[in-house]
Amino acid sequence: MRRLLIVLFILSAVLALGLSLFAPDNALTRPAQIAALLLLGGNIIARLLFPASYARRVKVPPSQIADMEKLYFRAMREMINDQPNLVQVINDLQRILSIDPRYKNARHYLNRALLMQSEGTSTTPPFSPSRNSTEFMRLQDQLIDPDPDIRKSVVMELIQYGEIATDPLIALLMDEDSDVRVHAATALGWVGGRHAVQPLLVALQDENAFVRRYAARAMCWVVDETGVEGLIDALKDDDNYVRQYAARALGWSQDPRAVRPLLELLALEENMDVRDYALTALDDLGERPPRIERAVELTE
Repeated sequence: MRRLLIVLFILSAVLALGLSLFAPDNALTRPAQIAALLLLGGNIIARLLFPASYARRVKVPPSQIADMEKLYFRAMREMINDQPNLVQVINDLQRILSIDPRYKNARHYLNRALLMQSEGTSTTPPFSPSRNSTEFMRLQDQLIDPDPDIRKSVVMELIQYGEIATDPLIALLMDEDSDVRVHAATALGWVGGRHAVQPLLVALQDENAFVRRYAARAMCWVVDETGVEGLIDALKDDDNYVRQYAARALGWSQDPRAVRPLLELLALEENMDVRDYALTALDDLGERPPRIERAVELTE
């Protein structure tokens, strides 16, 4: 809408100026001048009412985007707890906003967390997740609903149950609808622990690139030593984003087995975003730039 207003103003201003200079007595001159003034006023009002939309977008390096995602999902996962660690949530969201003031709805949740901290309240009434609850059983029944939109909505509802929802979410990784599989992979990154690693590694071989992307991203939050080999294989994926997140997850794994594959990726990779993620992962693994440069030269 903002861009449309600007384009319309420019066109009307050019038309009004042309008519004023070359055909001042034309019947369209006066309406064109009025339209240009009205659109100018509309742009000014929009700028005053929605200053954030006019702010220049912060250019964030891809590696920092990955860091912000990790902080954001950790904060969101904490917010759904009965007794959230609000200090951690606030610190995470403040770090995100210091990098990108417009990141998703981080400011909204920061304000909410600050309010909760000042009032000493929790996010939700006491909630005792149980596999045997009527609501949980209802959600499980909907896992086989023929409507994929229903199955996707189940994924979002299952998140509140934490790790006890891991098994249903793993089942949805086998869903025939790729969007459902994407949602399930993302949710497993939120709630899944060690039990989510192997299913996500299977999802890393999905025929759909988006499923593989979100599985690789989810691995960033649940990765352990059992997932390293599968992530190393994912460094050879045809999709740039899969390679990016696989590299990032290997950095967070803190496993020395990831160093050489990342160096080899860095030596052969042409995509700059993937290279940036690989460099950040190597830094997380304790490999400093001078050593990285020497190692790359040896692998070339």
